[in-house]
Amino acid sequence: MSPDRPSPSEAGPKFAVVLVALVALGFGVAVTWGLWADLAGRVVALNLPDSIHYSWWLGHTPHTLGRGGNPFQTADLNWPEGVSAMNNTTLLLPAVLLTPVSWLAGSLASLNVLNVLAVPGCAAAGYWALRQVPWDEGRIGRPAALIGGVTFAISPAVVNSLAGHITMAFAPAMPALVMLSVAAWSGERSRRTGLALGLLAAAQVFTGEEVLFQSVLGATVILLIAAASRPRAVPAAARRLGRSLAFAFAVFLPIVAYPVYLQFFGPLREKGSPFLLDYYGADVTAFTTPTDRLLVHSAAQATAAMHFPGGIEEHLAYLGWPLLITCLLTAGLGRRRLPVRIAAVGMFTAMLLSLGGRIWVNGDWTTASGPYRLLEKLPVTEASLATRFGLLAALFAAALLAFAVHSLMVTGQRQGRPGPATLLAAGLALVCLVPLLPTRLPVADAPAVPAYFRTTARELPKDSVLMVLPYPVATNPVAMRWQSVAHYRFRMPGGYFLGPASDGHAYVGGSADPPTAGLLEQVAASGQPAVVTAQAQAQAVRDLTAWGADQVVLGPDPARAALQETVSNLLGRQPQMVGGVAVWNLSRGN
Repeated sequence: MSPDRPSPSEAGPKFAVVLVALVALGFGVAVTWGLWADLAGRVVALNLPDSIHYSWWLGHTPHTLGRGGNPFQTADLNWPEGVSAMNNTTLLLPAVLLTPVSWLAGSLASLNVLNVLAVPGCAAAGYWALRQVPWDEGRIGRPAALIGGVTFAISPAVVNSLAGHITMAFAPAMPALVMLSVAAWSGERSRRTGLALGLLAAAQVFTGEEVLFQSVLGATVILLIAAASRPRAVPAAARRLGRSLAFAFAVFLPIVAYPVYLQFFGPLREKGSPFLLDYYGADVTAFTTPTDRLLVHSAAQATAAMHFPGGIEEHLAYLGWPLLITCLLTAGLGRRRLPVRIAAVGMFTAMLLSLGGRIWVNGDWTTASGPYRLLEKLPVTEASLATRFGLLAALFAAALLAFAVHSLMVTGQRQGRPGPATLLAAGLALVCLVPLLPTRLPVADAPAVPAYFRTTARELPKDSVLMVLPYPVATNPVAMRWQSVAHYRFRMPGGYFLGPASDGHAYVGGSADPPTAGLLEQVAASGQPAVVTAQAQAQAVRDLTAWGADQVVLGPDPARAALQETVSNLLGRQPQMVGGVAVWNLSRGN
């Protein structure tokens, strides 16, 4: 039977297809429901710093392009050293596509649009990819493909990533990239497939390189298993793959050459990981221990999950016993089918890599080495986190569930019993999906923006330099939100970003902050004014002069009184109160 012909399961009830599609959309709406009342003024409450980081870049990219600037590097943050956009998760392409939203409603609204679209987008892409999978009867049926797409989309790997890691949650390109890679190996339309693969890979470079890296790994596993399973087909398949990749790279390389060159060889290039080596790995028990972000969990399970490394945005491994058992049974019973064998090996490989370079068990960081240790020192890999392979594992697990549902429906139709088979397939899907049902994301109002940044700051001389307090750092980057609302009118020391230190190693926040910034960070953390010495006053003058600062601006903060007293003592004068902030005007060189 031709792969282009529908499989027998296509004859299933059409309402089931519509129902599952609506369910997928419903999950996306339900999970993000709290954002809908005010897309421009609410954030996911679980990870405010990352939300500020992403919304800053979503607004900054169109701002820079509108001025004819370089979107791949900026000195508006971390002045005067600057920041490399390519070494940060900056959503360059979505920022361009969402420019009208950012201009009309602000960059936070653009971030929330991506949050809303993530689950439905992953479901749609997963459905499309599974529909391309060849099967004996033609293709995977629509109901099975939709169930697989929904499984991927509502997995904790996607939904938990909405807690600040939108580049991982908004991952519709992953199933599409993997399937296009398969088409490059098995199909005949080399030019069309290659062009699509090259364009999508380039688009993903400017959306999130970590998803592209995992997609390449997933495609590599697929091709290796296919080659080992059907060695006689390798020569012809390799020729098809070579032609497709030639077209892909002809499109891909001209688009990404310059920004990737800047990333790896530019003045702000960095090496290594800014995070503690081997810390971010999935706990062995995380695959079967639900967090409190799932509807079905016990208090004991939620407590156990709290001991897993990282915050909820890194707890991506959970699949649940029903889905895991279904995957194992499908792998065993369907091992002679190449798609099943590939998905099983892919899931197992991704799960192993997600454990990291040093194994966690029940919240304890053991000394046992994990397989990821073999890869963690390689370029690109060294900057990724092992826990995030949960996304690739979820994709392959969703595929195995789709294969199981499809097989049940096809078997029932062959035996002339489609009704009972459909009910059995629906029951299996329900049993596997219920443990994955997410709770609604908690939301909060975005930090308030003082009137100064909506009015006076927008009228400052172009490229003014402001030291904004509280000094922007990874744990409290609220000044970045104020800067974006001010339309990036001024440049600012500090920020939440990844950058190189003097030795070129990557750190959150780049090089160490100047002494004056460090002193004010301590005041903000303690809430107590610093004892200001003549030496500290002289250091403040040196630091502010090195920055060429025009103003010191203090906005709302729990430690505002302590910060205001300390800065006033450092500068020897009191501030002016303007639009809800304290402003110390400085003259160059003072």
